[in-house]
Amino acid sequence: MRNYYIYLLLACLLSIISCTKVDNLSDEASIVSFRITNISEGIEIDENNITITKDNKGSNVSIPLLFGRKNFPLKLSADIRFSSTTDDMISVDENPLNLKEFIFNDVYTFHTFYMISESGQPHLATIRIIDNPNAEILSFVPNLPKDSYSVTIRDNNILITLKQTFSWPLVITPTITKTATASYMNYKEGDSFTFQSPADNEKQITILADNNDTKIWNIKIVPSIENCDFERWIKEGTKNVNIDPTPGKGLGWATANNQFVAGTTPVEHNGGKAAQMTTGIQELSGIGIGDLITAGTIFTGYFQMNLSALNDPAKMTYFGIPFITRPTSVSVEAKYTPGSKFQQSVKEGDSKYKLKDISGIDEGRIWIKLLYWKGEGDLEYHDKPVDGLIELGMGELILTGDASYRNWNKYTIPIQYNSTYKYLEPTHISIVMTSSRQGDYFIGAKGSTLTVDNVTINY
Repeated sequence: MRNYYIYLLLACLLSIISCTKVDNLSDEASIVSFRITNISEGIEIDENNITITKDNKGSNVSIPLLFGRKNFPLKLSADIRFSSTTDDMISVDENPLNLKEFIFNDVYTFHTFYMISESGQPHLATIRIIDNPNAEILSFVPNLPKDSYSVTIRDNNILITLKQTFSWPLVITPTITKTATASYMNYKEGDSFTFQSPADNEKQITILADNNDTKIWNIKIVPSIENCDFERWIKEGTKNVNIDPTPGKGLGWATANNQFVAGTTPVEHNGGKAAQMTTGIQELSGIGIGDLITAGTIFTGYFQMNLSALNDPAKMTYFGIPFITRPTSVSVEAKYTPGSKFQQSVKEGDSKYKLKDISGIDEGRIWIKLLYWKGEGDLEYHDKPVDGLIELGMGELILTGDASYRNWNKYTIPIQYNSTYKYLEPTHISIVMTSSRQGDYFIGAKGSTLTVDNVTINY
């Protein structure tokens, strides 16, 4: 991306030096041909029907897969030709750009890069594999109450998002529309799928195309995040009260509550419970740390106590839980009151942290991130860049000291997605709420209080 900004800067300089010259430079950059020169054994591509389409964002190369879905990863070499007005090609990130060899781990993998026109205008190029188009599922309608679910069909995935709580096992008898010339191999119309539990959330249908190739469709149940009404807590009545981590560690909600910080507790609200986060001052001089401003927090993920990291709380918070759909927004009921004295815990040299009064008013914050983890093993994310992690979308709400935030209200937070990764589905969602938005820098006001209830994922 650094190169991209350099190109834009050069374009601006050219316009200052010679307006006539820039006017004569083309804004167009595109792929004009894509020819495969080598491909992995056991995989067949329909080279005669590779298509190149152009839109206002750039060029898209679609490579039809004929055979070998089970033999991925696919490695292919290609000869790519660009328009004469394409001045350069650059990576979308800091990784080196290789336009001679492409590796596809599955049929969902795609490659992107920027083409730079003569005038410095960037255009996105996308290269992707297209699975068998003759064995499509066009619609999938579960026999569930109309407003209790939503269905998203992307690539070969049918994602059923449950908008309310259902009892398990859950039996679904769908009405399916498929490609007219295709036939089912392991399913017949009227069959039911039984999902035993939230963990047993995937079934499959295999469809035979008229050319005798097959396509496997994955049917996935996507429950809403559990305990979004914050009714379930553990160890209530003790200083170690905590949100119930249902359905398990790293799969639901968590707080940073521990024997030193007790900033998140249940409170009565509207006949039930809500989660109340309060910023406090933790006196830790006895263990050599000093006085720390500590914000109350609640988040999707898990907390792992580490005494050596008490002065760096981010290392103890593991953000993000498995999640595989693209919501449009997140709604939450909330109210916020800032504390009266804005302070920061400051450490000078090897001394202990000391409280320092600073100017300003504390603020609460709620933010959402949709993430795609392409690395190996479990995700370890502390709200800092991680190799193999892509941030697909983000939304946030800042709750200021304005009086309008001091009463209960419902807020809807839209999620803005990165168009560069429009074909990727999330693997995780991180929702974080805090009573002091700069709490990770030990900045806040004692008594700042954010209370939340009824988080809703919107589609």
